[in-house]
Amino acid sequence: MKIAFQGRQGAYSEMALHEHFGKTVDTVGCDAFDDVFDLVIKGEVAFGFIPVENTIAGTVVENYDLLFANDVFVIAEAYLPIRHTLLAKKGARLEDIKEAFSHPHAIKQCKAYLKSKGIRPVPTYDTAGAAQAVAAGDRMDCAAIASALCAEIYDMEILERNIQTNSSNTTRFFVIANKENVPADHVTGKTTVAFKTRHYPGALVDCLKIFQKYSLNLTKLESRPIPENPWEYVFYAAFEAGIDADEVKSAIGELTLHAVFVKLLGSYPLAEKCW
Repeated sequence: MKIAFQGRQGAYSEMALHEHFGKTVDTVGCDAFDDVFDLVIKGEVAFGFIPVENTIAGTVVENYDLLFANDVFVIAEAYLPIRHTLLAKKGARLEDIKEAFSHPHAIKQCKAYLKSKGIRPVPTYDTAGAAQAVAAGDRMDCAAIASALCAEIYDMEILERNIQTNSSNTTRFFVIANKENVPADHVTGKTTVAFKTRHYPGALVDCLKIFQKYSLNLTKLESRPIPENPWEYVFYAAFEAGIDADEVKSAIGELTLHAVFVKLLGSYPLAEKCW
């Protein structure tokens, strides 16, 4: 079974993917998140595995936009504790490091550490890709922020472990699939939807009252602009109940009457939190 993720070998997404599916699946690394969606839609992989939220950096907004724009379905969620390490070429010394390369989210999560060491952050598109580039280069004064696994894969020196600001640093992931690839025995316990409210005072409140009416506990509510419609917004909401539950069917049915549109992004089992 092939599963696509964004990044190079050793990326946190790949680590989380293996924890969720096991070590026997084949992973396909992609340069960008939209490449993951393309492979899923074309049927070239069984599933896609994408980060959607981090406890420090917040929502991965690009992936919510892609969920909204593409005809895929979220079938699972997963959590991975993030333990950042500072990696450099063999023989490098911490006191000589002037720059650290990594994904912007990883840099943000390690901002306090980098500042304390006087290391200049340099954003790149991927944590594992940054490690690979530093390992292949000839500079001894630069490092990468990535997983400890990357040190093994790219034969690098670990200069410091656990450099993230918050010890509870955790990333949440979604498993996405073509709707025809949703397993027949799929179990649901949590649901994510997108909806757009009408334009009148209290429109959002009226929509939110529906979740209250049917005792649906919201675990996420966030707005995002609609690029094609300037100054208009779509709301993303997640609640703790599966799409097969009668109260969910009733709530979504009622929501469609109050909102301009409602899109079901996925329904999936509740993942066990890891903190």
